[in-house]
Amino acid sequence: MKKLISGLVATFFALSAVSASAWTIHADFDQGEIGSQADGGGDGFHGAGGLSTYSSDQKLKNRSARIAIKEGTTGYGSWGGEFRFPEKAYKGETIWFSVHTYMPEDFDHHAYGEGSRLKFLRIQTLSSSGSNHGYNDLYFDQKGSEYPFKWIYEGASQWVNVGSDKDRPKKESWESYEMAVTLDTVPVSEGGQAKIRIWKNGSLLKEILDKTTLRDDQGYSNRALLFTYWNGGAPKDQHMYVDEVVITNEQPTNTDDNGNHYVGSLIKKRPLMN
Repeated sequence: MKKLISGLVATFFALSAVSASAWTIHADFDQGEIGSQADGGGDGFHGAGGLSTYSSDQKLKNRSARIAIKEGTTGYGSWGGEFRFPEKAYKGETIWFSVHTYMPEDFDHHAYGEGSRLKFLRIQTLSSSGSNHGYNDLYFDQKGSEYPFKWIYEGASQWVNVGSDKDRPKKESWESYEMAVTLDTVPVSEGGQAKIRIWKNGSLLKEILDKTTLRDDQGYSNRALLFTYWNGGAPKDQHMYVDEVVITNEQPTNTDDNGNHYVGSLIKKRPLMN
């Protein structure tokens, strides 16, 4: 009887993932009044963006969001912001999270405490009862590291190096980053579905097939965060810009050079070096 019940539960959640409604969040930051808070509106952050404002100083199209942080603060509730999904995402679903960024020349994107890595793109997972099970996180790595980025699922605590020296942030320039996470307790390498892909400016930096992205089969994800917490506190008062954020559970029509589906970038790819 226990085996039968377990099988029925597994089938229910598998069917839920297959029949999940498609949804897309698009934050273009184009509608708000310049200087007003870009938080809580239909075209901006859904929360945790207290110091994020609409701006036209740097933009991809009409406007962007200027995100800021105060020296010494970790910034939760004010630095960057969060996006809440219209529906929960379950095992078997893929979440694509794409963002465009602009860092001024003097912007310091490093953290100097609490592990000395800066949280960047974050997709939260929870238990069936709503307890935090950790984030699928893309970080800016420690200053001086051989690698510009690190990925980790906090529910498993295994770091993965991402990118090479040429992939470090380029200041005074718009760039794009995208992370696609397929939720599962079993990685592709072991016959499951869990995988992670990370792109920069439309080029695939890393495909991770041997890590889990969900702690239990009945768990789910319900939000994504852009920055929101500066490990160890910000090194100084500073700001940068973000624009054209897209988060979706619907398979995009664009494909990269390897045939992988992704949201894609508004930034033209840089020519390959000889």
